[in-house]
Amino acid sequence: MACIKSAPRSALVAFAPDAPYLAAGTMAGAVDLSFSSTANLEIFKLDFQSDAHDLPVAGACPSDERFNRLSWGKPPGSSSEEFSLGLVAGGLSDGSIGIWNPLKIISSEDLNDSSVAKLAKLAKHVGPVRGLEFSTLSPNLLASGADEGAVCIWDLAKPSEPNFFPSLRVSFPAFELSLKSPSSYPVSLQK
Repeated sequence: MACIKSAPRSALVAFAPDAPYLAAGTMAGAVDLSFSSTANLEIFKLDFQSDAHDLPVAGACPSDERFNRLSWGKPPGSSSEEFSLGLVAGGLSDGSIGIWNPLKIISSEDLNDSSVAKLAKLAKHVGPVRGLEFSTLSPNLLASGADEGAVCIWDLAKPSEPNFFPSLRVSFPAFELSLKSPSSYPVSLQK
């Protein structure tokens, strides 16, 4: 099978739910060809009309940590113009979750200023965040899970002021977190 487009990166990716974009976060534990230790969140434009093989970078910003998971959710709440592209959440290697506004990453002229696009840093987990998913029924809800066995539900209706629901404890340390289809709404934990 032929590769239509590419972005040569050691990265985790997430597609935009309603727009022609792809987010890529520098993968934790991976070494790129330049042996760089930096971490970035990049937004690529999915341009299939162009003959160029590489995806064009629409915007980028640095991250404090590298990514273990990446998820792109639909706009929270009232779908204001400010969040028209939704939110990007990154499960980071230090146990935190970064929340970014992809529209601000794309429209920012200062690619080194992460404060322009980063809305929040959520810190409740101990160890790398390995599970991360936005709800398809309630786009303002984000579920996260980490090595310590806690599942957290975050309400991002106001992304700069996230609310945290009490964490759920699971009895085994390694799991994969996923939200099932709308017909089976509960969180599914799989070992």
